[in-house]
Order: sequence, then C-alpha cells, then structure tokens
Amino acid sequence: MARLQALSTYGAKQKRRRPLNGWIIVLTSGTLTIFCALLFLLAIVPVVSPSAGADVADLLRAIVGPAPVAALESVSYRLQDSFNRFRSQISGGQPEIQWSSQPQSQTDQSAIPPTKIIPAVPAPTKTPFAPSAPTATSAPSPTPTPINNVVTDPPQIGWQAYGPVENGQPLMARAMQLLDPTRSYTGVALVRIDLSKLQLHMMPGNIEPSHPSGIGQAIPNLGMIPPADQSNLVAAFNGGFKGVHGRFGMMVNHFTLLPPIDGLGTVAIYQDGHIVIGTWGTELTQTPDMLAFRQNCPPLIDAGQINPGLYLDNRKAWGYTGNSDITWRTGLGLTQDGRYLIYAVGNGTSAATLAEALQNAGAYNAMQLDINQYYAHFYTYAPASDPSQRFPMTGEPLLAEMIYNPHLYLAPSVRDFFYLTRR
Repeated sequence: MARLQALSTYGAKQKRRRPLNGWIIVLTSGTLTIFCALLFLLAIVPVVSPSAGADVADLLRAIVGPAPVAALESVSYRLQDSFNRFRSQISGGQPEIQWSSQPQSQTDQSAIPPTKIIPAVPAPTKTPFAPSAPTATSAPSPTPTPINNVVTDPPQIGWQAYGPVENGQPLMARAMQLLDPTRSYTGVALVRIDLSKLQLHMMPGNIEPSHPSGIGQAIPNLGMIPPADQSNLVAAFNGGFKGVHGRFGMMVNHFTLLPPIDGLGTVAIYQDGHIVIGTWGTELTQTPDMLAFRQNCPPLIDAGQINPGLYLDNRKAWGYTGNSDITWRTGLGLTQDGRYLIYAVGNGTSAATLAEALQNAGAYNAMQLDINQYYAHFYTYAPASDPSQRFPMTGEPLLAEMIYNPHLYLAPSVRDFFYLTRR
C-alpha cells in the first residue's frame, strides 16, 4: 500500500512538471529557430539589401561574437559573387559599377575620356631643357618649373577631372580599372587627391571605434564634419573597421581612442598638414608632432611592393574576414612623394586585387579601409541649392551603387571617417 501511494505521488509530481518541461522545450526550440533564421538571413539578405544585411550582422555579433559571423559572411560573399557573375553573363558581361551623376558645374570639360581596361604605364621620357649659351648681354634661360596636374600626371591610367575646380585646375581626378577577367561585373574606382590643394582630416564616429570618456572635450562635434569646416568642405570618405574586429589604433587631436599596434597599416596626419601612410613600428611611430592616426589591418602596399601576406588567408589579421573573400572593399594609398592621396573602392574584389589597383594608380604605400557595400562611401559636396535648408552642403556619391545620403557626415555618424577641405 505504501508503495502504491509513493508511485501515485511520483506520478502527480510528473504531471505537474510536464507543463514546465514543455514550456522549456518550446522556448528552447523557438530560440534555436530564431537564431537559425538570423543565420540564414545573414547569408541571404545582403544579396538583396546591404543595409538590412549590415543590421543582421551587427545583431549576431552581439550574440556570438565576430569570428562566427565573419565565417558566415564568407558564405554570403560567395553567394553574392555567384549571383553577380550569373547576372553579368545574362546582361552581356558589362561591369556593374558605374559613376554617379554629378552636377555639371563641378566637372571639368577638358577631362580625359574614360578608358575601359587601364594598364599602368611609365612616365614618358622628357628631353632635358638645354639653355642657350650665355653671352655678354644675356643671362642663361632658367629651367622651367614643372606644373603638376592631378589629371595629367603619371602614372596615366585614364584619369578624369572630378569634383570641384580651383582657378581652372581640378582638385581631384577619378579612374576605373577592370582587373579581374573572371568577374566582368567588377571594377575598382580610384580617386586621386591633390594634397597640395586639399587637407585631410579624420573624425571618430560617435560610437565607433570605441573610445574612453572625455573625448567630447578633445574632439568637439564628434562623429560629424565640424560646422567651421563645412564651408571649405570638398569630399569625405569612409574609415576603417569597428573596434570589435581587432581594436585597430586611432588617435585624433592627440587624443588616443585605441592604442596603436605594431605591424599594421596606418595613415597619420601631422601638425604641419602632411600625410604619411606606412607600417606602424617601422615607417611610423608616435611623435609629438603627430596629430592623428588610424590603423586598419596589415598594409596592402609597403615601399612600392604588394604585401605577400595578401595571398594567404589570415582571418584574425584582417578583422576576421578572409582577405581572399570577394566583396566590396575600400583602401587608401599615397604616392612616394606624398603629393597624391589615392582612394580605391571595388564592388567585388579581394584584398590583393585592391592592392594591385592602388599600385597601378601610383601608390607607394597603401592600407585597407572598411569593407561591404553599406560601409563604402566617397562623397563630394557642393553648396545646397536652397540656403534655408538645414544643411548648407549637399553630398553626391562617387558611384551609383553607393548608399545614397546627401547629408552623410554632415550629421553625427556612428562610424569614423575622413574628410577633405581646401587649404
């Protein structure tokens, strides 16, 4: 009898537990279903909507961390690449990267026509100037001073005048290179920037990269182009990876957001305005006159040579993204004489192909910036047509495929960026 009562009591307890266990199973199954759905969305959604894909990726990084999400993003990149190659075959193999429309008043009509395939060629040999023999009544003729021109200077890869002009001279030039014969949809757009006429600035986002307290006092107008600079604003472009992808160093106005790491590609701005791109710990170390720096991954080009590490996948070094993954990529290079800064953006490229394009354009040192279509931005700015508008300037993207926001960086941005003003 006692045994029967014990069994009866046990059965009653089991009945009371079943609803609770059932809810646990339902909740667990629901959570797994939602998580799997998010994983599926990260692989598929970016093909259709870059902005939604970026949001899903950020959500998953907060749940599982950057490494698993980066591995899944590689799947997404392969899907996008396969889809784009198929679409390109149907459309006749035309590139799916196009210049954006640009106000007529900002273009130079003497621009060199665009070239489809753009090899780098050496500068032509010039005949030395031979002055006339001096006489008693005449002095030797002086050697003419060479005139630099952002459109016509070598290496000549089909540069076109781009953006504002000053005294009839363009401040920037653009060119397109088609370097991957297996992917006819892809191209790398390049912008050559005359640093004798334009000054580079960098600005942290109001969230990224992560930063300590007190930044507001050191860097006013955090995350946006300061109003005092907007009247001289010419262009702006995206920065680098978020802190979670490697905590790559950044300093602005002598205020360190993240400390520098040896061996990384770095762009630095000095108090006299000159720019250096190089590898931290060799070409670059912190000095009192260094005003700002930004790091992002190993260098693409070092002293004129493409980094051999670009041909070996090392996810941790490249922000957990495989450097051979085919995706939108951006980069920044500098000529050996420091005269021209070169921005590059490709709509479907590996890190090595991006480096090749920058090398063809004359970059002696270069580094990668951000990746993915949603984060690739290069904008030129002109005064707003209506002075009563909230923003005094209006932006125009370099490429038609870039996310359109005419007030990008004029209002606070989450991510860091660079901008250019007239000197």
